[in-house]
Parts: sequence; structure tokens; C-alpha cells
Amino acid sequence: MKYNNLLTFLFIILSVGTYAQEKYVHNLSKVPASLNPSFHAFKDKTRVGVLAEFAGQNQGAQSQHKYAFGSTAFEEYNFQLGVDLFNNNLNNEGFKYTSAAISYMYRLKLPNDWLLYPGITAGYSNYRYNFNNLTFQDQINIFTGQISANTIDPITASENVGYLDMGASVLMHNDINMLFGLSMKHLNQPRISSKQSDNNVNLNMLVSGQFGYELDINKYGQAKLPEYSYLYLFNAISVQGPNTRLDFYQDVTLGNFSIGINEHVNFMEDITFTEVGFATSLTLETFEFGLNYRLPFGAEAKQFIPNSLELFLVFDISRFKERRRSNYSKFY
Repeated sequence: MKYNNLLTFLFIILSVGTYAQEKYVHNLSKVPASLNPSFHAFKDKTRVGVLAEFAGQNQGAQSQHKYAFGSTAFEEYNFQLGVDLFNNNLNNEGFKYTSAAISYMYRLKLPNDWLLYPGITAGYSNYRYNFNNLTFQDQINIFTGQISANTIDPITASENVGYLDMGASVLMHNDINMLFGLSMKHLNQPRISSKQSDNNVNLNMLVSGQFGYELDINKYGQAKLPEYSYLYLFNAISVQGPNTRLDFYQDVTLGNFSIGINEHVNFMEDITFTEVGFATSLTLETFEFGLNYRLPFGAEAKQFIPNSLELFLVFDISRFKERRRSNYSKFY
């Protein structure tokens, strides 16, 4: 038990301190605003949504992340507001991360029916480490196996690290089939190390680019496919310090039902992890429900990345939402 807890503790410190890498949402093609807040303004919609992941760690702890968002358009003033709430924790190991952010996006009309949405984001985040949940070697009696409540280890304490966070983003899309996005998080590179630490650890800036393209695969009304059928390709590349992540999504929409696969490659200095996901969703009137089941690919990835199930539910409460849902295209 002591070694499992200690390994988990070290993994947390490496992930948050040394690497300072983001916790990525794997239904990114469905909720891209989690990476680029300017997507809140896509098609000027008013939406609310929730997402939750459930995953088991190799060390025995249960990892969860939860994400909630809301956005509303002020079309007469050409701007949109978005709110993002995020929570990530290891249930049995005393680690918890929470953040809340608000984003402002302004709409600019470009030639040839293109729209541009530059945005700014301000938020507050908090890391909490409760080291009292860990068991250390001096607490274990090797003769009886009993665990003492007392330890002389200096790190047994609870730490809270809070910081302000700034970001900027932009989205450009047409009304036919194509979009481009660029986002920058942690522009102020906030300090995330404890005040008691002698070493300053700052959160590296995250820069990400996105591209989406939709293809009508039933343009001529073939009988074998539903009337509204599309192939949506969504790709993202994210760079944060020494780490790079590539995300590739291929989603097929068949009327109000969609199915797809996604691939993720993580380059972390000398280590490379690959993940594969299988996704599906169903749209009914004003809401869409879906899931993504992710698995690590390769022996090395399986040592660090658990299988996980991610569920999401999104409500479209826009004015004229019936018109916008009529043919299930993202760009309609």
C-alpha cells in the first residue's frame, strides 16, 4: 500500500509540477470550447452542457474529471459570453484541481461569408494537495503490519495553491464546411508551486491550433444513407513547454445519430503515449447526449494511462434552435 500511494504522489508531482500538462477532454470534437473558448461563439448559440470522465488508475485510485459550460449570444451587440467550470481529482490520494473562467468573444464579419471571433479569458484556479491521505514507511510496523497515525515525514500537510489565469483565443469559420481556431492559455504563466517551496514552478503557456472540415456524404440523396449524412474531421495540435499533443477525430453523422473514432498522441520529452477512442452520440430535439470510450495503445502507454469512459450532455436553448437543428450539420 505504501509504495502504491507513494507512486501516485510522485506521479501527481511530476504531472502538475514538472510537466504542468493539461487534463484534456476527449470529446473534443463535441465540446471544443474546453480547449478554445472562442468555440462558445460558434454559430452564435446559447448552450449549456456537462461532461464527466470516469477512469481507474493503475495505482488503485479513481481519477475523475468534470467539465461544465454555458454560453449566450448578444447578437444585437455582436458579442458572446462563455463560462467554463472544471474539476479534476484523485479520490483516494488527496489531489483536487478546480477552475472557473469567463470568456468574451466579439464577432467580426469578413469577406466571402467568413466570421471571426477573437476572445479573451480570465479565470481562477486552485490545486489542493492533502498529503495526510498517504501512508509512509515510518508508519508501518514491519513485525505486526499495523499502521500508526503518526509520521515524522515533513510533507504530511494540506496545501492550497490558487492563481489567476489569463488566456486569448480566436475562431474563424464559414457557413459551409470549414473552421480554424487558435488558443493560448496561461498567458501570465502563474506560479503553481507551494509558497513553502524553495523552487518556483510556473505553469507553462499552452498554445493550440484547431482545424475542422465537414463533408456532405449524401449530397445527392442516396437511398442507402439518411437524408442528412456528414463526415466531420477535427484535428488539434497543442504545445505546452516540452510537451506536444496531437488529436485527430473522424465523426460520421447519420441523421440524428453519430459515430466516430479518435486518436491522441502525447509527446512528453522522451516518452510517447498513444490513445484511441470510440465515440457515439444521439441528438433529440434540443439536446445531444454522447460518450467516448478511450483506451491506451501500446504496452508503455498501458502502464500510465487507464481506460476511461467520458459522457456528455449538451442543451441548445438558442432562439430559432428548431431551424438550426433541422439538418444536423454543424455549419447549418
